[in-house]
Amino acid sequence: MMRTTSTTFAITALVCLADLAAGAATPGNTPRAPMRLRDMLNKRAGTVAGPKINQDFPDPGLILPNGSPPWYAYSTSTSHGHVPYATSQDFNTWTAPLGDALPNAGSWAEASQGIWAPDVRQITSNSYVMYYTAFSTADGTHCIGAATSSTPKGPFTPQSAPIHCDDSGGGVIDASGFEAPGGALYLVWKVDGNSKGQSTPIFIAPIGANGYTITGTPVQLITDSSVDGNIVEAPSMVYWDGWYYLFFSSNSYNTLYYDVSYAVSTSVTGPFTKVQAPNAPLLVSGDCGTAGPGGATVINVLNNYVNAVFHSDINGENASGGRAMWSITDLTLSGGVATVNC
Repeated sequence: MMRTTSTTFAITALVCLADLAAGAATPGNTPRAPMRLRDMLNKRAGTVAGPKINQDFPDPGLILPNGSPPWYAYSTSTSHGHVPYATSQDFNTWTAPLGDALPNAGSWAEASQGIWAPDVRQITSNSYVMYYTAFSTADGTHCIGAATSSTPKGPFTPQSAPIHCDDSGGGVIDASGFEAPGGALYLVWKVDGNSKGQSTPIFIAPIGANGYTITGTPVQLITDSSVDGNIVEAPSMVYWDGWYYLFFSSNSYNTLYYDVSYAVSTSVTGPFTKVQAPNAPLLVSGDCGTAGPGGATVINVLNNYVNAVFHSDINGENASGGRAMWSITDLTLSGGVATVNC
């Protein structure tokens, strides 16, 4: 993968500043438009750092309520509860898990089998929805649940039944919310076909103003191929400057082949195109000291910047030793290409 180094950035910035001071012009003596500091900063790739929570905190979800600290992160079930959560005032230093945001996963959910990949979205100033995956005894497969709260720390109150199941496909997992420009709400998820030796398409569907009722026909965005190790999962969508970026992980989560990649489109329902080398995957094992990076959540903060969290294997080999939370600050998105830096 190509990386932008801090040295290159510094030299570029100095050259730009020197050009400005000298009143540089383009060939043909056409005056160059003034360059803002923000323009120069936006050329720098997002910074990967971690571990930020150096204990088991897999499949992290992320939210910045009302656009102001503290940040909240949520994880798949661990010894700290069904959905442990942690906070940060600066996106750099994080607390240890503070409690369980979903102590009751609902009567339909077999919580003893774990609650997976929670994703929390703010619907109004004091209304939050958590999407999560749980095994439904009645359906005999994994389904997507939803729970609501007036605060980001919960406790979240579950709906009485799953909001989406798919027995024939192998179950549904890894749900995440998305708000499109203009305010339309969507839910994105993976069909867990690899549990039955089938494909693993990622779908999107519109949801209602309550944040959890599916109101339209699901549309397939991408599916797996041999290049993906026959698995795509953990979708997270973000919009930036005319492009929709669908981040996802491919390959088995319990191997060092797990990664963070992405597909792009100029329409929320696609068609999406998986970005190829050298611009993807975004993260693979060895990048910035990570091991099996995946399960990312990417969020656009008030159209000002894009941050993300993901997990990386603590033992450097597989998920058996737990997965720590890492972060990406100011993820660079430009013209359908995402870029990170160490």
